Amino acid sequence: MSPPVVILAGGLGTRLRPLTEVLPKPMVPLGGKPLIAHLVERFQEMGFHRVYIAANYKGALVKEYAETAGLPAEVRILDSKDTIDGVRLIAEELGDEVVVSMGDLVTSIDVGDQYKLHREAGADATVSLTSVDNPLQYGLVMVDESKRILLFTEKPVSLEVYLLSLAFYKTKGASSYSNLVNAGIYVLGDNAMKLIMANKSLLDFGRHLFPLMVEEGYRCYGYVTPPGVYWEDIGTIEKYKRAMWDVISGGVPGFKLNGETVSSGVHVHKTADVRGEILPPVYIGEGVVVEEGAVVGPYVSLEGGNFVGRGSRVENSILWRRAVVGRNTYVRESILLNDSVLSDGVKVVDSVIGSGNKVAEDVFSKVLPNKVV
Repeated sequence: MSPPVVILAGGLGTRLRPLTEVLPKPMVPLGGKPLIAHLVERFQEMGFHRVYIAANYKGALVKEYAETAGLPAEVRILDSKDTIDGVRLIAEELGDEVVVSMGDLVTSIDVGDQYKLHREAGADATVSLTSVDNPLQYGLVMVDESKRILLFTEKPVSLEVYLLSLAFYKTKGASSYSNLVNAGIYVLGDNAMKLIMANKSLLDFGRHLFPLMVEEGYRCYGYVTPPGVYWEDIGTIEKYKRAMWDVISGGVPGFKLNGETVSSGVHVHKTADVRGEILPPVYIGEGVVVEEGAVVGPYVSLEGGNFVGRGSRVENSILWRRAVVGRNTYVRESILLNDSVLSDGVKVVDSVIGSGNKVAEDVFSKVLPNKVV
């Protein structure tokens, strides 16, 4: 029987503002439904049927969505100080083993395979690891040939720390793995759970728990993601855009859009009214209207209830719900939040238009604050 899953959905998402002034990060839309819905669906498909969502910031929105959409997960709104609290505060409901996932991940990691490795290794904790070009912004993890973790350094503050870590690692023996970072999905065994409950000062998995466990000799293993596995977090606006383009391009196995794939890279909800030209990859959501003479794409997501007027062009942009693009209007490299309105003839380039704004003049490389929060 598979262990329960806790998806940590309580963070403030400060680097994703102004998007997260409207919605908590796991509720940010991604192809017609919130990221949290994709995550829950993925865990269900991998055989993890008991899913908890640990919410805090704007947690009522997460709970309301889960109940309204019939999401097969239990939402707990917790007064958590950091990531470990999201597990500690509901530990009595979880048992001796638990899978923990960050709530901002877009990934095709096979957590069932990770759990299998955890059990076979007799591990106290198993951390998903992925290789990146620059580990300094994430943290550095060193493993030996058996994938047992030798060193766990979360987000080194400098190149010097990174080099010291490498020097330390070389004294421990060679490995075929390099530039490995914490990918944000963990399997915790009984010993890890006991450590969490006995030490209330442990607040964060990456900064506190795993470095301590490695130092104290606990059996901590890395699940190194195989080649071809997709992994991205949506911690910043640029990462959110990148993940969106990958999802609508079909580059994230297991992430299903809320619409039909009518041709390669073109996904359209059955209630959409599309009379203009579509250049893939594009997602067109529920109730969207694209008038004749408009051009949408490439790399566009219209999340639902949007209107794109005749003669307009939208490219490399994300429109949240009920955003209106007037006629003969140009939108590029931008995000329009809920209920924003662009007047006829306006140009919006490299900008974020906050919720509820009515834009009557050109906007270049600006962030307009939300009018509706």
